[in-house]
Amino acid sequence: MHANDYDLAAVAKVIGEPARATMLLRLMDGQAHTASALAAAAGVSQSTASAHLSHLVDAGLVTVQTEGRRRMHVLASGDVAAAVEALGCIAPLLPVESLNQARTGSKLQFARACYSHLGGSLAVGITRGLLNDGAIVMAADQRGIELLTFDHQLLRGLGIDSLAAGSGPVAWGCLDWTEQQPHLAGRLGTAILTALLSKGWLLRRRNDRALDLTEEGKNRLQRCRLMVNTLHPTS
Repeated sequence: MHANDYDLAAVAKVIGEPARATMLLRLMDGQAHTASALAAAAGVSQSTASAHLSHLVDAGLVTVQTEGRRRMHVLASGDVAAAVEALGCIAPLLPVESLNQARTGSKLQFARACYSHLGGSLAVGITRGLLNDGAIVMAADQRGIELLTFDHQLLRGLGIDSLAAGSGPVAWGCLDWTEQQPHLAGRLGTAILTALLSKGWLLRRRNDRALDLTEEGKNRLQRCRLMVNTLHPTS
């Protein structure tokens, strides 16, 4: 028998519990996390977190990796990350209840890990810069992106002159939930984020998926004429 249609309600039911949704958002940094770390992020006990994670694993949204004696949790695939980011574009914003939340929100809007690539206004600015300089070209639907050349000041500065082999697309446009514009995803997007982190232009934060721009990163990106008017220190 053929399926009548896909069961959207089943996935929505799993994601619809606030603690599970918070865990999925925490996992959007593309890193592996323990159950205790995800419990802290969601504000629940470890036993409660374990029950929630079982639901996420059973639904195919999260997978478990074993590192020694530790069980680490990651998003199951890039498709799950893309679905979470897409939902963010239509979901209402959470209320801001403290100055710390406001600061975190500002940092998330500026630069954050969007699973394997960079998200936020910085990512949109980099994408726009590569487009304006002719390094990439974007299709009319703003989804398809073609890499035309590695000969661009930013890519040279990051040491990117080739891409790792893989089955995924070289590049595609991921709709940014804070900017409502596409940012660069795919293997090129992954290479850019990896290089920004390895060179210390961006730094990961301990308790959220926002990324801090260092002074060196700010200076180097300004030299590439990217986001000059919106780059800011990490104070």
